[in-house]
Amino acid sequence: MRNLLNPKWLFVLNTLPIAVLLLLLGGQYAVVHTLLPTLSQRVWLGLGVGLLALGLLQAAYAGWQLRRGQPLPLLYGILALGTYVVFLYLYGYFLRELFPAEVPRWMVPNEMPLYAGTFLMPTLAHAALVVLICLTPDDQPHRALPNFGIALAVPVSAYLFMQVLLPLWRVPGGEFGEHVMIVLLVTGTLTFLFFLARGVYILISRKTGVWAEYQLLWKALIAIVLPLLGLATNNGLLFKVLGSEDGGVFGNFTGPWFYGLALLNGVLLCWPLPAGQWARLALFVGRSVTFSYTLYFFLVFLPFLPLSVLAVVVVGAGFLMLSPLLLLLVHLRELGQDLNALGSYFPRRLLLGLLIGSGLLLPLAITGEYLYRRHALHRALAYLYTPDYADAARIDAAALEPTLAAVRAHKRSSGDFVFGTQLPYLSSYFNWLVLDNLTLLDAKLDRLEQVFFGRLPNRRNARPAAAAFPTDGPRLTRLSSRSRYDARQATWTSWVDLEVTNATTDANTEYSTVVELPVGCWVQDYYLHINGRREKGILAEKKAATWVFSQIRDEQRDPGILYYLTANRVALRVFPFAAGEVRRTGLRLIHKEPATLHLADRTLTLGDTTHGHQSATPITTAGGQVVYLSAAAKQRLPLVVRRPYFHFLLDASASAAGGRTAYARQVAAFLAAQPAGAAATARYSLVNASLSPVRAGQPWDAQLLATPATGGFYLEGAMRRLLRDARTHPAATYPVLVAVTDSLERAVLPASFAELQSATPEQATFYVLTPNAQSTVYSLRDNSNYPLVAAAAEVVPAVRAWPSAAQPQAYVPDDGQPSIVLATAALQLPVAVGKSWQDGLWLHGYQQYQALYPAAAETMRLSAIRGSFASGIMTPLTSYLALENEAQKAALRRKQNEVLAGNGALDAGEETQPMSEPDVWILLLVLGAWYFVKRYRLRIA
Repeated sequence: MRNLLNPKWLFVLNTLPIAVLLLLLGGQYAVVHTLLPTLSQRVWLGLGVGLLALGLLQAAYAGWQLRRGQPLPLLYGILALGTYVVFLYLYGYFLRELFPAEVPRWMVPNEMPLYAGTFLMPTLAHAALVVLICLTPDDQPHRALPNFGIALAVPVSAYLFMQVLLPLWRVPGGEFGEHVMIVLLVTGTLTFLFFLARGVYILISRKTGVWAEYQLLWKALIAIVLPLLGLATNNGLLFKVLGSEDGGVFGNFTGPWFYGLALLNGVLLCWPLPAGQWARLALFVGRSVTFSYTLYFFLVFLPFLPLSVLAVVVVGAGFLMLSPLLLLLVHLRELGQDLNALGSYFPRRLLLGLLIGSGLLLPLAITGEYLYRRHALHRALAYLYTPDYADAARIDAAALEPTLAAVRAHKRSSGDFVFGTQLPYLSSYFNWLVLDNLTLLDAKLDRLEQVFFGRLPNRRNARPAAAAFPTDGPRLTRLSSRSRYDARQATWTSWVDLEVTNATTDANTEYSTVVELPVGCWVQDYYLHINGRREKGILAEKKAATWVFSQIRDEQRDPGILYYLTANRVALRVFPFAAGEVRRTGLRLIHKEPATLHLADRTLTLGDTTHGHQSATPITTAGGQVVYLSAAAKQRLPLVVRRPYFHFLLDASASAAGGRTAYARQVAAFLAAQPAGAAATARYSLVNASLSPVRAGQPWDAQLLATPATGGFYLEGAMRRLLRDARTHPAATYPVLVAVTDSLERAVLPASFAELQSATPEQATFYVLTPNAQSTVYSLRDNSNYPLVAAAAEVVPAVRAWPSAAQPQAYVPDDGQPSIVLATAALQLPVAVGKSWQDGLWLHGYQQYQALYPAAAETMRLSAIRGSFASGIMTPLTSYLALENEAQKAALRRKQNEVLAGNGALDAGEETQPMSEPDVWILLLVLGAWYFVKRYRLRIA
């Protein structure tokens, strides 16, 4: 342990933690500084400069001592310990100025107020150990018992003081009284920890005497009994009030690995020293492997060591908090003795290499497990959200299940505990390595479990709010437009201005509506009037923007947002409205031709026929990859009438095993009601988590009964694959999809299939067959989860074949409206995207490419987002957001960087306001207060 006097440790335990702390706090200050009052800014700068100065002074001192070849002296330990205690005291005292009420809680990570204590605790511990080692030289005799006596006297004195003296003592009021109590608490805690650690250090240093004779007994107590008792207490095995099966006060250490490693670590530390050098080396390697386990729990409990005296006084089992500290002292001493003994047989570098390499085994094993979970999760997400239709790869459900369980566990709230279901540090590492510091919304977790395991979610999704306009709240009271024609680019630019009035007496209400964009019309700007000024919208990544909007909305501030719902439907939301308030907002559109815009229940005509004319020839991007067909150009295309055929999607999921025998009767009854020949052209596929087509001429019912019942009814994936195939391989026939199941409740369906509507321009519906019910019609275009009132049309309309009927590449509806066609299977976005209408055509082509070739499009996702930013043209991947102040904009940039660096299928965060983090002083009293609350709850239960 005397190696801790080497000045090199200052760089590891001081310079590095301070550098990380300064980076974290500096990044936070950059976000919120515009919201901070003058006093708060001075506190931030003062503490930041002070911390930087302390770090630089200690780094310079460490370098000077290294150059002199001198160890750290006692004076250093005393000065460092006192200085950082004072700094932490000032940090806690000014905590309300550092994170004032003017800063919304969502802008501050929950753990941010605790960063100083977490990152400076290693420095404090090292300074205390320097003092301990310097005051306990090896060449002088020392007695352990007096040190234990002084340590024991501290909690006893604290208990007597609280029970006897404190009720009679008139503590000075105001801040002075608070300072007195805090100084007493800090002084008592440091005294208690120092003499306790010094007693253990003397104990483990004894080579002769009574303590050495019974060292196996006290080592077993420290290394085996106390850790196992601590785990059992935290997990509620001994005291239910202190924990549960899902976790405890300090985290979820309920897994068998924690108990197994605790026992293995204790046995290795207590193992008698072998005589042979190779056996001693093996023991040394084993102790090195489990040292990371000891060090982990020491770091977990290190920030809570100031609670130790209070825990011992208030909670009888509080002394178990000290076991990681005592265990670390024992472990360090054993490793030091092993190194000294083995140094006579093996090179020093070899021993240090074994120590470091063995110590990294457990962290590397955890990293390997997390990487395995990351692979399983990201592969499943790709299968659902960016599938490669040319790859028939299967998902390993057995590997995915524990991964989803781990994600849910890391998402759960801690409840009444400090950490609860979380694993300190490891949960953060999991979220960083597996989830890219993002998350998965419960809806996505439900979908993953439903697809691969057939588990129905606990709640059914309600009808989307955008499907109907609100009947109360703010109303659109004025709608106007102004258009300008750019003859050079042959493009219209139109501003659409809205005036919205809250005629009710309700406050904090929201206005929301849907804008139906014409084909070839793009949103290129947005504004919202905030506090009497016109605030220009920021074009940002969609998930980051919607998350920030949700957080600001919970703060009841002034955001406005614009984002795509489907390929041509845009949502507009403005919040908040005071009673009787009138607010103004608007958006700018660019379009090639005069167009009709539908907004709420109103219609606007954008542009006129006095400028330009409809092009009778297709307009294409460079290379002809994306084609715009005006209504006039479509009229020149040949009319074609294609033949429909029914494609039955048979539920082969695990939950449908008992209802399969009825499918033949359902299919036969449906076909009997169709025109002659429908049965001969019908096709069949089996659907569970994957799609399995039945070969033509093969008995589908026999194949269905022979198929194992596994997974869920992933109807969405099957329908997307078939619609995509119909679009990428245009033919003289087209599929009419028919789902066959005993319960549509089990089916996984999206809100709509609007992005794949181009596959079947003749019709926009599909059928569902269930037992004892007639066929039900559902929409492909909107609200695909809900049946239509009207039946599907039986007349097959004609469509236009592009570019010719002999060699069609696509079919477009004969509706007198423009259409956009993706004319390539390998889209390439331009290197530089400008702000013209033509650039919007590129970006719209990417939307179609994303629907038809999702895996290939995912590789270009970041390029498409950057293209949207460069052009100012909003896409389904981006969103316009109007914000109130610079701090909100900085928070948006921070969240956007996190999202863009992660997997595209992951989410920015929960859409609810996070819980406020308790103050540091509340945390210092959490064990006592929490214990009494739990006891009170048990009494009244």
